[in-house]
Amino acid sequence: MDNPQRNDNPWFMALYIGGAGGILATYILIGFFAARWLVGMVEGPRYWIAIGTISGLVLGSFHIVMLIKKMMGEQDG
Repeated sequence: MDNPQRNDNPWFMALYIGGAGGILATYILIGFFAARWLVGMVEGPRYWIAIGTISGLVLGSFHIVMLIKKMMGEQDG
């Protein structure tokens, strides 16, 4: 059966993909600035900034995977 809630408009798909890029950039920036703030507050090592940025990348990627999974409707055969 076809999902009546699904929108196959190409503009909608382009907007969705563009939004996913924005979400990923937001997560990376939040990870970077949070780690930089933490380094400044507790005078921690500078490599925490890299860890915060990579954590933002991982969390953002996970969020995008969940977003795509929801958009595809898990295609239940």
